Amino acid sequence: MSRTTIKDIAKECGVSLSTVSLVLNNNPRISAKTRARVQAAVKRHSYQPNIHARGLASQTSQVLSVVVPQLNHVFADVYFGEIVSGIYDRACEENYKLLLDVANPKFVDSEEYINLLKSRRADGMLFIASSIKDDYLKVFEDSPYTFLLVNHYFPGSELNYLAVDYKDSARQAAEHLVGLGHRRIGLIAGTNTYTGLEFRDSFIAHCRSLGLAEEDLLWTDGGKDWSQEGGFEASRQLMARHPGITAIMAANDRLAIGAMRYVHTHDLKVPEDISVMGVDDISLSSFTTPGLTTIRHDLYQLGQVACARMLALFRKEIPTCSEVLPVKLVGRESTGPARKS
Repeated sequence: MSRTTIKDIAKECGVSLSTVSLVLNNNPRISAKTRARVQAAVKRHSYQPNIHARGLASQTSQVLSVVVPQLNHVFADVYFGEIVSGIYDRACEENYKLLLDVANPKFVDSEEYINLLKSRRADGMLFIASSIKDDYLKVFEDSPYTFLLVNHYFPGSELNYLAVDYKDSARQAAEHLVGLGHRRIGLIAGTNTYTGLEFRDSFIAHCRSLGLAEEDLLWTDGGKDWSQEGGFEASRQLMARHPGITAIMAANDRLAIGAMRYVHTHDLKVPEDISVMGVDDISLSSFTTPGLTTIRHDLYQLGQVACARMLALFRKEIPTCSEVLPVKLVGRESTGPARKS
């Protein structure tokens, strides 16, 4: 018995190949009556769509490219894992598959980032947490291909992006620590992303607006991988140079966890001697001792929304995307009133 094809389904229902493909892709443009007729034929013949034939008919590969930076054990990182999980779950709802890549030198030098879309192996690319050095991505400003930066942006660029609100994260963090009486604050942030720089500069600006002196806002780089190790080393530098600080503000939770570890190794208590605060609210943050005060970035939701915006861009339902998502302070035990001098 010959295998039922998409042409057979289209002929039986008296519709075009593209109509059948749109029904299979859950496209809302198809009327309920036509959708029901096609779905009945698909069920009757136990039809299994061929992804290549479906792509030819509907001009879609039903695949999205997801690219992450080249970092040690990047796929084990909870930050990227949460975002990719959100993208994946939303993509599955839309009958899409994901193609996962790392932006290593081979990927960049071979221009695979553009070749993936030129060859129609993917309908669009979601690039998670790019760095300030990834200028090659600006090729997508004037290209016909669908591209979205996830939780990053390039100032002055027309690249589509979706991110959490780092400026408001900085505001809420500054108000929390200054409200607890902290007047000498150490800040740990990476400098390899524009969002990291935005958080650093916004945090300092908000603290200044609340009456803190510039010389009492002490900053050090947490390293390009934003890791616990980076937070540990940055805290060592901060406390060696500025033993009078009463709080450490880390620009992500992993840096903050590293900072807490350094404080504990020096027989100091969190928050009695030094308050420590992070950003992201990764799952581990509620299980540290003490629990980590942080700014919640719903990374899973970020991934879901990013996938939705990507598909809306591909389907030309929206012309551009430059959107930030709200954030929320999560108070736990790692921050408290500043110690008395």
